[in-house]
Amino acid sequence: MVVITRRDWLFIGVANAVALGIALVSAHFALGWKAAAASVVVTGVMLAAFCLTHREPFFLRLFVFGLAMGFTELVNDTYLVDRQLLVYAPGGPFVLDTPLYMPFSWALLVITNGTIAAWLWNRLGPRRSPLAMAVVSGLYIPGFEALAAKADWWHYQHVPFWLGAPAFVVVGEALLALPLPWMCTTLASRRFAVAIGLGVVEGLVVFLTTLAALRLVG
Repeated sequence: MVVITRRDWLFIGVANAVALGIALVSAHFALGWKAAAASVVVTGVMLAAFCLTHREPFFLRLFVFGLAMGFTELVNDTYLVDRQLLVYAPGGPFVLDTPLYMPFSWALLVITNGTIAAWLWNRLGPRRSPLAMAVVSGLYIPGFEALAAKADWWHYQHVPFWLGAPAFVVVGEALLALPLPWMCTTLASRRFAVAIGLGVVEGLVVFLTTLAALRLVG
């Protein structure tokens, strides 16, 4: 079982506050891809140091899991860009059709959501924790999508929107979070190779849930 301390929650909260602050400033001034890259670098250094120095290896495994997921998720991005549903602001280095900062952004997001997922598993068990995690993810991530559009980082088009976020993103983010409590609990007692494998699986889950969400509401 993963033991998550008050210090862990405080640090993750500070890292998210820094990312949110940069996003809000970037949205106000439409700073573009450089602000997005800066956000990932700043919060990435913070969270990498946190994971590397933490005595609980779960957090470093979670970071590796997030990186594997982020780079596998490029399949999903390529599909959306090819269909002209997702548009990234030009500028900066790209990997395929995706800015280089995006896979690392996923890794940082996974540290937050993965910590929440492990905590929910401990509190609610294997049946209720996936549903609770789906609600958290469905509410949390789409709000950031709306900020990203105003900040000129990326935006969606030709799809219906719910309260400023693409409807398929809201549904997709909720669906992709369903396996996270089990995956993150598994990371607590497995080696780094398992973290990489599960990250690849979750990256493919992102693509599959995007397809499902587009059919349901897109």
